Amino acid sequence: MLDGPFQFSIAFGNDITCLYCASFALCISLLAAQFYYRYIAVCKPESLDSIRGWKLSLIFVPCLICFVAWFACVYYGMHNTVEKQQFMREVMLENYEVDITQESFIGSYYWGYDEDGNRIWRSRDIIGSSGCTCILIICFSTILFCAFNIYFKLKSAQAIMSAKTRELNRQLFITLTFQTLLPFFMMYCPVGTFITLPFFEIEVGQLGNYVGAAAGTYPAIEPLIAIFCIKDFRRTVLCQRRKRRTDVKFNPARSSGTRTSSEIPTSSFH
Repeated sequence: MLDGPFQFSIAFGNDITCLYCASFALCISLLAAQFYYRYIAVCKPESLDSIRGWKLSLIFVPCLICFVAWFACVYYGMHNTVEKQQFMREVMLENYEVDITQESFIGSYYWGYDEDGNRIWRSRDIIGSSGCTCILIICFSTILFCAFNIYFKLKSAQAIMSAKTRELNRQLFITLTFQTLLPFFMMYCPVGTFITLPFFEIEVGQLGNYVGAAAGTYPAIEPLIAIFCIKDFRRTVLCQRRKRRTDVKFNPARSSGTRTSSEIPTSSFH
């Protein structure tokens, strides 16, 4: 349901709501594209030339397809209807004290009942929700595939790494782990559960607000993972300078007034 400081007509607000939902698909597909680029850079470096220059923009084409597909699913499959308004009216009055007939919203209504009490399936809503679920599965499967391959590739290369590279590799492991788990708990799992629970007639009530809150918060949290898990990023953001250590070498011969090139103070920075 659309809410906020800006007020729109119900029809225009419905379109804005659909665009908001489609932006979620754009977000998760961009995350999948990011993992795909990492996969190419780490596991298939010989293929990097195929996505250099203007060709790099090609990896964003699937993201636009997901955006358009999700918008179509919610616009045509979950659109605001009088039947949905009547079904949700009491629930919205009880939980939010609003008249749903005067609000912009989208939602899935999987089945209804006829006068004889027989269940009537609503194929359009089911197809729309199924389309959104497929996009979720494809994007998260892409992330899992790329993440596991990157992990095992870096793990196998540790034996030939220097101590410094091995430490950086450890930091990247931690970053990769959090960047894989966080979207699952903040985006994929909440939205997927929110879509599928009605099939089992399970009420979520105001807990459904977590879906919008988590989806809106995640894009701001995701960069913080790399910033605070990778030491060089963290030092830069926190304005922490590297400590300077100066080692000065002296020769007893200085007491005799003789000084050679080997006695000149030397400084080393770490």
